Amino acid sequence: MIGKLLGNRYEIISQLGGGGMALVYKAADNLLHRLVTVKMLRPEYTSDEEFVARFRKEAQAVAKLSHPNIVSVYDVGQEGETHYIVMEYVEGRNLKQIIKEQVKLPVTQAADIARQICEGLQHAHENGIIHRDIKPHNILVTDAGRVKVTDFGIAQMMSSVTVTNSETIVGSVHYFSPEQAKGGTMGAKSDIYSVGVVLYEMVTGRVPFEGETPIAVALKHIKDEPVPPGRLNPQVSPELERIILRAMEKDATMRYRTAGDMARDLHRLAAENGPGDTRFMDADEFATRVLNGPVIITKEKRNDDELPAYRKKKRKMRPMAKLLIVTVVLGLLAGAAYGLNSFLNVPEVMVPDVRNKHVEDAKDILESKNLSYDVELRNDPKVKEKYVISQRPAPLSKVKENHKVTLIVSSGPGLETVPDVVKKELEAARIDLENLNFQVSVAAEEFSEEVPAGAVTRQVPEANTTAVVGSTVKLWVSKGKQPRPVTVPNVVGMSLEAARAELEKAKLKLSSDITQEESTEYVFGTVVRQEPPPETQLQEGDEVRVVLSKGPGPVAKTAAVKIEIPNDGLTHKVKIVVQDVTGERTAYEAEHNPGEKFTRLVTYYNSGKIRVFIDNMDMPVEERLVS
Repeated sequence: MIGKLLGNRYEIISQLGGGGMALVYKAADNLLHRLVTVKMLRPEYTSDEEFVARFRKEAQAVAKLSHPNIVSVYDVGQEGETHYIVMEYVEGRNLKQIIKEQVKLPVTQAADIARQICEGLQHAHENGIIHRDIKPHNILVTDAGRVKVTDFGIAQMMSSVTVTNSETIVGSVHYFSPEQAKGGTMGAKSDIYSVGVVLYEMVTGRVPFEGETPIAVALKHIKDEPVPPGRLNPQVSPELERIILRAMEKDATMRYRTAGDMARDLHRLAAENGPGDTRFMDADEFATRVLNGPVIITKEKRNDDELPAYRKKKRKMRPMAKLLIVTVVLGLLAGAAYGLNSFLNVPEVMVPDVRNKHVEDAKDILESKNLSYDVELRNDPKVKEKYVISQRPAPLSKVKENHKVTLIVSSGPGLETVPDVVKKELEAARIDLENLNFQVSVAAEEFSEEVPAGAVTRQVPEANTTAVVGSTVKLWVSKGKQPRPVTVPNVVGMSLEAARAELEKAKLKLSSDITQEESTEYVFGTVVRQEPPPETQLQEGDEVRVVLSKGPGPVAKTAAVKIEIPNDGLTHKVKIVVQDVTGERTAYEAEHNPGEKFTRLVTYYNSGKIRVFIDNMDMPVEERLVS
């Protein structure tokens, strides 16, 4: 493959890598004189026409995206049996390689990478494109720290082929969203969950769920709670942990509404930290520190002559005063030791599971375990008002007494303004609604004179009305314009192009299934027969199939046409028109003197009609056949 020229333009230089679906090469664009990345489908997929069609469709859709955090797609092509995509060449490494080298990334670097991923995804989601396979392998990082997301749409295509032993799926399952693991509908919030997993791995050095098989890992995404990242890396602040765990919520309605919202939280966190200040706890939070205690103030030594007279006399400290001072110092030291010991040796307790409990009951349970709490309210369409949706840390985690447990409490379903999605493509409309936590249902397809096929014709509830968050918005989708009945014209005896034009005039299409047969009645290339026959009723846009003559065609016949010009002193224009199986044509046209008489030989095929016009007046014809 090295040295091969694709599309007479892209010269393969070296192989960069490969996955379960494609091989990746570095190439030179000889037209624009730049380096590019070429991704080629593996041969085993090129025989699947549906897969190839989706591969090209996804690539063409992504080619419309333009964002600094998305790898640009330049071209899509085919060379023989080789199908390929030409993309921007990124000088750098993928995020998986960086994690393998560093194990745990500095939290500020990890948060910045996640922010850039979210900003790229927000642009894609706004254009109706879901990535479906966010993982460190598909995140490229330049030496300057610029993040580039690549391989959009691969997961959707992978679902249409057999991938039982694919390394791609085994690797991807660690980043699946719960709905993806269940085989359900994937939307923008599936990508957000995967970003949360990637950020979790960057700061902890491990994925949140491991298992012996892909199915075991998928089940953990559905059922298990991740170990809070702050327990695996003390440098993860509570604020960053809250961002990660919100992105990884099992219930998609409890995740960030959009990737842009998550990016803003990460940006805000960085801004609050300030330049050069991470605000994250040191790895050893109990390292040696300065403790408050007695402060000894010393004065500069002076000459005794400089002291006032009343202080020159040396005084002796009384024994009782000495004893009091020693007692006070020992007491302070004992108190400090007791406080330090109490600080360092707080008993551990197991966090109780208070999910689905009334908030007041949950508070009582936590207090009985010597735990403190705070409450975050969140709209939820499924959990009753004042009941706990989720909690942080997760149930059964071990923490110190007096540790604060955050309770996410339902404030009821909440109301949201329904966006206007009429005339939008169905997938783009679905993303707009799901981003606001609405469910989407396609009620039916219907014809529309105004809305193109595949776009939304109407919605219930209507745009700009309020509806309960989590409720279903019904959409009707256009099938295009309503076909109307038309009568099939007679195109027998016409040329192919004339037949096509006649059918288009009737709002019908000429079928590409064109055959030929021998005919002694019709000349070569003209229509011998049509299906359906003339006067049949069809719908607008239906096809008509024709059969053409391949000869030898009819024998030519000749008629001698006698013409007499009026003797009125004027010149007259003469035209002879022939109608036969070849169609209508002008056989003769010229001016003649008054009183002139002449005979003109006219050729026709099979049977026909000859008409003579003198100054555009149809005249009787006297003719005789010539053998």
